[in-house]
Amino acid sequence: MTYPLYKHPRLYLNEEFSEGAVLPLSDAQGHYLKNVLRLTAGRRVRIFNGKDGEWLAEIAFLDKKRSSVALLEIIKPQPVNGWRVRLLFSPIKKQRMDVLIEKAVELGVTDFYPVLTTRTENRSLKDERIALQIIEAAEQCERLDLPVLHPALSLAGLLNTWEGPRVLACLERAEASALPKIRLEKDCAFLIGPEGGFDPEEIESLSASAKIQAVSLGETILRAETAALFCLSHARLQFLSEES
Repeated sequence: MTYPLYKHPRLYLNEEFSEGAVLPLSDAQGHYLKNVLRLTAGRRVRIFNGKDGEWLAEIAFLDKKRSSVALLEIIKPQPVNGWRVRLLFSPIKKQRMDVLIEKAVELGVTDFYPVLTTRTENRSLKDERIALQIIEAAEQCERLDLPVLHPALSLAGLLNTWEGPRVLACLERAEASALPKIRLEKDCAFLIGPEGGFDPEEIESLSASAKIQAVSLGETILRAETAALFCLSHARLQFLSEES
């Protein structure tokens, strides 16, 4: 039976791609193909590595000892991303952060920056777990690139060392321009505070920094993950409208 390309399972492989190359799968990927999807050698999959486009591959081996795929041909070239969207966020409780990471990847975020504040709820970040979530979300939504997860830093560290674009900080009850009225640059950054918001000293530091521009998301108080998705949706809508 011949399947449309989009029907083939999609996997991320951190390997160099070239036509005819045989690439190993992880134990988890082999288990997924063999025991979850019930595939066998000879079936086809789609793979990507975040830089060389998407390739059609054939399962070469799929058993208890080894699993691998053979690259057949490139089916989607790697796109040139004309914009960069950075999300600086205070880590929140596990279940809600899972939603934040997954949906942010779907909406096109390019960089994650965990920022530790006075009221940060989740200080025991597990980078490996977040990286796996990023990969799984990219596989599912058919992105060809992977967002970068940067090391966590304190809010003071951010204000002292930031060299990126001016950061649009979502501050509750601040007298600030509404985000939808702001025209975003091709490289933009959003700062989302913790549950309960930034404390008074942090708000004072943010307000005094030339690297920060306060923005409003409206009169209602949004949860951290909702605020993040609001910002990313605004960026995506603007950039898509400029491309069309």
